[in-house]
Amino acid sequence: MRKWSAFLPADSTVRHNFLVNLFDGALYSFGMSFISLATVLPVFIRKIGGSNIAVGLIPVVWTIGFNFPQIIIANYAGNLEFKKPFFLKTAFIQRIPWLLLGIVTFFVIVDIEAKWAIFLFFLGFASAAVAGSINLPGWFDLISKLTPLNVRGRLFAYRTLLGSIFGIIGGWLVRIILDQLSFPVNFSMLFFLAFCLMMVSYLFLMQLREEIPSPIKTQTSYMTFIRRLPNILKTQKNFRNFLIGDALLIAALMADAFYTIASIRKFHLSDGYAGQFLMVVMLSMIIGNLFFGHLADHFGHRLNLILAAISIVFACLFSLLSPTVSVYRIVFIFTAFTTSLIQISRLAIIAELSGENERSTYIALTNLLTSPFILSGLLGGWLADRYDYYMVFILSMMLAITAAFWFIWMVREPRSTHLLIKPSSIFRNLF
Repeated sequence: MRKWSAFLPADSTVRHNFLVNLFDGALYSFGMSFISLATVLPVFIRKIGGSNIAVGLIPVVWTIGFNFPQIIIANYAGNLEFKKPFFLKTAFIQRIPWLLLGIVTFFVIVDIEAKWAIFLFFLGFASAAVAGSINLPGWFDLISKLTPLNVRGRLFAYRTLLGSIFGIIGGWLVRIILDQLSFPVNFSMLFFLAFCLMMVSYLFLMQLREEIPSPIKTQTSYMTFIRRLPNILKTQKNFRNFLIGDALLIAALMADAFYTIASIRKFHLSDGYAGQFLMVVMLSMIIGNLFFGHLADHFGHRLNLILAAISIVFACLFSLLSPTVSVYRIVFIFTAFTTSLIQISRLAIIAELSGENERSTYIALTNLLTSPFILSGLLGGWLADRYDYYMVFILSMMLAITAAFWFIWMVREPRSTHLLIKPSSIFRNLF
């Protein structure tokens, strides 16, 4: 067996930043486990009187809010010589809405009409998403700058792995809090815990070492920057094909918001089962990340995106066919695999498709063009209200199958070396 240090970069500064990023990501994920978009927030929306369309709005508001504003800030972030100061400012602002949601839930939510409760929730939720969007180009550029290509897969995998270990504890606490505390105290407690853990992760971010200035691109005006974007799409065929696959994959995620509430209705479960399902998700992410990060480092991130689409297919199949709640838990295993694969490889493959000085532009352009496909969540809510949840799962499965075939046939692995995948070598490289 290797010593644990063998899994870390040899250079001391790179290793320091690797560990700081690792614990930041893990603690932030721990905080997010208390307000999981897939298991906790759908239950909260139904609790305050929201419809299936309101539930379907959760991924829509998050994805659009988190992705659209990036294009506004990408040009500025890409031209910063030192990324850390700007990144720290936006990271702090990103965390505040969760505190405000906790306060509103505790003091206001039960005393107002359902429509106003839903409005206040989505106002705070959208604020968190937009703040995260403004933060992302600087974060992504800084992470890519401080982390060598050959260890990025491990960093994203280990962040998610450790966050998942913490998330098991989070899922256990979510079940206890939802079942033992009355509404709205239980959900306000979840928002407060999320904020506190995110602030602890912020303390780690402050320890990042950015010692070398970034090369500065020729300064361009904002309008020149915007006019340059179509040329990227025109000349970069592989990136263009990736965008189509990414759009299909995002659209296929429409089912995520409905797995928990569909099971609660189908099997007559308590709200606390959201915590139990969250524990299944986190445990599965631990298992998945032991594998997927190394898979990406050795065989490229395109393969992981194919596997993400396949995981959506299996999640939908088990949501349609499971006869008992015990079997239904498999849905959340594949949901966790999808999340792990996307977290590890979606941003990382964009970094490989772009040049060093174009990372923030490419990530912002990607999210600007593909995030609108999360509007499929509204279609999912309408289908759930009109026909039932099974129609949502069928459509999501069809989109995922299309995404998988598109990535296989139309997207070229951006790395220069294309390796054949041999299962024996994959398992050998895990240890």
